[in-house]
Amino acid sequence: MTTISTPLLTTAEVAKRMRVGPGTVRRWRLDDVGPRFIQVGGIYRYPLDELELWMRDRIEHSLDE
Repeated sequence: MTTISTPLLTTAEVAKRMRVGPGTVRRWRLDDVGPRFIQVGGIYRYPLDELELWMRDRIEHSLDE
């Protein structure tokens, strides 16, 4: 059995961390461009480590150039 040990965030919590509206997070989910999530029925939760990985993958390296 697989267990998840990272906190699970709501859409509103992800939006707050990203400083966007919850609708933006929902759009990312619908467009399949946002962080990975867990869905149970109509409930969506975002594992914190997946959100952080998604953000790290999008960091621009312009300062390193």
